Amino acid sequence: MRRLIAVVFARENRIAFGLCLLIIALLVLTTDSAPTWIYQGF
Repeated sequence: MRRLIAVVFARENRIAFGLCLLIIALLVLTTDSAPTWIYQGF
């Protein structure tokens, strides 16, 4: 179990996770109105 946690929270995975959150935050913050592209499938 400890090894699994070490693999999940490896440096590369933390960097990738941070970049993913940053891109999502930029997408949400840069949309002018309500993000209708999220609800297009409904």
